[in-house]
Amino acid sequence: MKKISSLFIALFLIFNTVVFAEPDSAAKNPPELRSEAAILLDLKTGRVLYSKNENERLYPASTTKILTAILALEKGNLSDVITASAEAIDPITSEDSNVGILRGEQMTLEQLVYCMMVASANDAANCIAVHIGGSLDGFTQMMNNRAKELGATDTHFVNAHGFHSGEHYTTAADLALVSRYAMTIPKFREIVATPRYSMAPTNKYTTDRYLSTTNNLISKIRSTQYYYPAAIGIKTGHTSDAGNCLVAAAQKDGTEFLTVTLKAPAEEGKTYSFVDTRALFDYAFANYKYLTISAVNDVVADSPVHVAKSATRVALTVPEAVGALLPADIDVKTAVTKDVALNDNIKAPIAQGDVLGTVTYSYQGSQIASSDLVAANNVERDLFLSIINVIIRVLTSPFFLIPVIVLIILLIYLNHRRRQRRKARRNKLSSYPRY
Repeated sequence: MKKISSLFIALFLIFNTVVFAEPDSAAKNPPELRSEAAILLDLKTGRVLYSKNENERLYPASTTKILTAILALEKGNLSDVITASAEAIDPITSEDSNVGILRGEQMTLEQLVYCMMVASANDAANCIAVHIGGSLDGFTQMMNNRAKELGATDTHFVNAHGFHSGEHYTTAADLALVSRYAMTIPKFREIVATPRYSMAPTNKYTTDRYLSTTNNLISKIRSTQYYYPAAIGIKTGHTSDAGNCLVAAAQKDGTEFLTVTLKAPAEEGKTYSFVDTRALFDYAFANYKYLTISAVNDVVADSPVHVAKSATRVALTVPEAVGALLPADIDVKTAVTKDVALNDNIKAPIAQGDVLGTVTYSYQGSQIASSDLVAANNVERDLFLSIINVIIRVLTSPFFLIPVIVLIILLIYLNHRRRQRRKARRNKLSSYPRY
């Protein structure tokens, strides 16, 4: 797999930063959650639709592996063959989630990422860390640097897999930023949506190993009660200190949502990370949908046109339909406001499709969409008005006015000098004696 270009990453960060705003008040009330912290956002734009204690520092457990996978896909090649080292394998104990990787076992980076994200294998995460970072410590430094680059400024990691440490923490808001970026990577999406993975034999195992996902939203293999047909990933986490954690995504009817739930309890036979996540998705799909704000050929604005034939005005429309995720029951025409910015000095001739400005749409004070404005009609130039306009421009141009002003001043000066000379001659003549 080719490395993701740094340019793409930079552009993503500039144009696609998550904006943590107040939840939309027009939608019906969100569900009551048992999770300590949670966030729900539009995966496409990053607009937050619901949040609870989103900036509280909590332990992420194995959702940490989302960032480990990002670095694996950005910095490595999936075909790389990696030999499991003592540094990677020896720290793994029976308390760690693992797939039984043995010291000296050879696996591809792709196999390791699947082991880590499908079966939540800590041994696979360590193998990736040593391979990408040169050492476990080197990799955690890369993780912390990458987290900050992605905007996760209240996050600190001390390992690649999320095993508990008091210095290993994040927030729901930070984890949403990291996870939303991860879902822009096609291979990441593919891996985290995998319910079951078959790993081919290696130099240490002679038979296939079959791995099933820990994410019960996308699979019925481990449990049937939490399966959610619209779910498309992404990662679970659990330790006694972190509680149950889940980052999830779901897709339906052209909408995609991302949720993060942290420190959810497991009580009364229920794991509330799954219960809360399903409730958030139900709330989102029931109350929000992508609504068309402006269709192609809708007249968004119009403008007079300089030197236009018959004083024709230009109608302005959007080149492509503009839509946004909004509460499903609102009236777009009254609830969404627009701000039109036109180019200076719009003049003929204008061809249909010429870009003449921009429009920005807002809902409840927050920008939700923007678009170029293009001409919906042709506007011909009036030849007579054009000539007059050229003459006026020439006459008012500094390149014309300055020489004219200088010439006038020179003529005044010369005329003044001529008068002075005439006066001097008259005075001289009057001084001669008359006979």
